[in-house]
Amino acid sequence: MGQAKRKKDAGARISWCRTCTYCCELPEIGPLDKPMYRPCASIKDHGCAIFGQPERPSACLAYQCAYLSARLTNSPDRNRIPHPLDAGAYFHRDPLERIYVMFVDPARPLAWKTSDIVPYLRARLQEGFELLILDRGRRMAVTSVLLFEAILARDMVAFADQEGRPHDIESWPAEAARYPRQA
Repeated sequence: MGQAKRKKDAGARISWCRTCTYCCELPEIGPLDKPMYRPCASIKDHGCAIFGQPERPSACLAYQCAYLSARLTNSPDRNRIPHPLDAGAYFHRDPLERIYVMFVDPARPLAWKTSDIVPYLRARLQEGFELLILDRGRRMAVTSVLLFEAILARDMVAFADQEGRPHDIESWPAEAARYPRQA
């Protein structure tokens, strides 16, 4: 019997998130005045300390990354979407537009490029979706498989930094020191 099944049988709350808190660290959360790349003040013991509490913002209550959503809905994609900690990134589909939004872990910015997230996102691009990648203070709008392949082949963020281009996300320079520099 697996550890999760033992915990569940013992009455413990089981979360598909494991110790992932990317959605509490990487995006901006307006109702909490939390800028991008700064951990939410409510993170405690690898989870949300206000989970299930009235003070938890509706934006947090409503949010599910693609990995979590696929598992909770028993979607056919549940075995195609890697866990965010395994992929080094997490993503979700915009509820209104034909776009996926992906946040890359600044501590492991290249990990997603060799993960199972790539074929899944490539297939969505082939279906006509767009992809917005948020990576180390940069926004990259991907509208074609050709551009996606170029991003996979090269560290576009390092290239933009080397050229001295300004960051797209204002909070990145202040938070960048929290993340080790990647070689």
